[in-house]
Amino acid sequence: MQVYNLNLKNKVTQDFKKTAQKTLNEIFTLIENDYKNFDVDFQDENLVIEIDDLTYIISIHNLTSQIWVSSPKSGAHHFTLNQSNIWVGTRDKNLNLFDLLKSEFKSL
Repeated sequence: MQVYNLNLKNKVTQDFKKTAQKTLNEIFTLIENDYKNFDVDFQDENLVIEIDDLTYIISIHNLTSQIWVSSPKSGAHHFTLNQSNIWVGTRDKNLNLFDLLKSEFKSL
């Protein structure tokens, strides 16, 4: 029988949520400062970004400790925090969350 340390699991979950929320706050600030023609708002643990008729949704996914991005340009992406504290794609470790967003936003 496997025994779990619930206190450790809760701490890891709390650390993830804190880091993920900080990341969404940083994305919010980036958009507010650098992309004035975008609308950005929080809806629960989701960040909704709208420009013209396009909508991005950036979500905190607690069960997998990931940030999920729904992009109208490139589809769905899942990001995990690596050992260097960089959000990298789960399918492509060379894909960085902030680089993806900045690249797509710049092209709009």
